[in-house]
Amino acid sequence: MGHFVGLLASGIAQGAIAALIALGIVLLHQTTGVVNFAQGDLLTLGAYFGVWLVVAHGVATVLAYVIVVALVFAVGVAMERIGYAPLRRQPILAVVISTFALALGLRSLIILWQGNDQKTLPSPFGGSVWHVAGAAVPYQSVLIVGVTGVVLAGLMLMLHRSSIGRQVRALAADRETALLQGIRVTRLSVLMFGLSAALAGLGGVLVAPTLTVSPQLGFTLLLSSFAATVLGGFDRMGATVLAAFGIAIVQQMAAGYVSADYVEAYPYLILLIALVLRPSGLFGEVVRVRY
Repeated sequence: MGHFVGLLASGIAQGAIAALIALGIVLLHQTTGVVNFAQGDLLTLGAYFGVWLVVAHGVATVLAYVIVVALVFAVGVAMERIGYAPLRRQPILAVVISTFALALGLRSLIILWQGNDQKTLPSPFGGSVWHVAGAAVPYQSVLIVGVTGVVLAGLMLMLHRSSIGRQVRALAADRETALLQGIRVTRLSVLMFGLSAALAGLGGVLVAPTLTVSPQLGFTLLLSSFAATVLGGFDRMGATVLAAFGIAIVQQMAAGYVSADYVEAYPYLILLIALVLRPSGLFGEVVRVRY
């Protein structure tokens, strides 16, 4: 029983991180139509910023989390100015290639700054664990789930109670009509690039104490997030969050009871099986088009 509960807790914590990354992907896609392939490297950057602040400069952990979110938000805004704004009127493929280039550039800068050596970020709870049903669940995992829950609630409030949220939902529902209504996509794209980057950075600094920090950290976690985004749908935030948790839990269970050698392949195996059984996605609708 303890083994099962431990795997379940690990899956929920990993699902929370995947949900943060996937939400950033969905928000940006709904606003700009762009899929940002640099999202994983932004998570890596958040983890390294955390190590730099806490380990190298002795900043208090909670304060470091806030600073990391602000720094990665600024990096996201810079990415919008460099990689998206000049290409706004170009084919979407050009923008996608640009995000690939930004991801490679960001990873190279991280290596130049911090090197390839693995690093660790201490948890604010040290090695303290929560003993539940025979399993030792790190308090850092509890923090990950709690912070993600607060962030999800805040995003839902923003999307449904604010002017910015209504504009994002209008663009997601009918982009052409929203543009005719005078919605300023330029301002929204800057904000959403920054916000999606901040979500990834937050995920990075939260997950760093549970893993070793390396330049490849974000890419590994990005795999589950993209699978969740495809499975849940680029236009359904709630479904994407559920898919992120579901994939992560199944991934951890399969690693624990089947084989840990294929842990990175499990998300795509789950995605493949789900799309074979339901090609429109878990929550998608089939649309018939006549020619």
